[in-house]
Amino acid sequence: MPVSPPPGWPGASPQPARIPSGFSALDEALGGGWPAGVLTEILVPAACSGELSLLSPALAWLTGSAEPRWVMFIAPPRIPYAPGLAGQGLVPGRVLAVRIDQPAAALWAMGEALGSGACAGVITWAGSAGATALKKLHLLAGRRQALSVLIRAAHFRRERSPARLRLCLQQRAPRHLQLEIFRNARLPPATVILERKT
Repeated sequence: MPVSPPPGWPGASPQPARIPSGFSALDEALGGGWPAGVLTEILVPAACSGELSLLSPALAWLTGSAEPRWVMFIAPPRIPYAPGLAGQGLVPGRVLAVRIDQPAAALWAMGEALGSGACAGVITWAGSAGATALKKLHLLAGRRQALSVLIRAAHFRRERSPARLRLCLQQRAPRHLQLEIFRNARLPPATVILERKT
């Protein structure tokens, strides 16, 4: 069985940095936390299905670290409520929200945000996306050590995607989220039940 060379050696594939998810079971299933430097796709049954509850501990870690960086929300279904963000541990002054009138513009805005290198996290709500646009986002995400998350409807699971991490999110009870991780580079599929943070 071939052995991969250690990171940094010639021929070694660069490993993405990991951002703590805030959930120990999820960190284990993901291989250490949310990957930075790759495109992640979260598929939801409807907007506001718990995706911010899922991501907020990681975003709080990014905005509250010793060297806080920007987190950008692109085309969120609702404008984030600053006291609500603060209640989840985020630093509201480090969060930018971009309203988008044309759905296709959300992918363009995500590409611009990733390309700028100014953001530690870019979270985008989008609908249909062509293969070319997704591949561009995948390549841009690979150039930056940022948390790059595309949130789309669950029925897009059938479409091909270059995202290295893909998962389906469902809210099973008011305080419980179920995650089906069906693509995770180098790791097996997994299902994780999480209790939402209050």
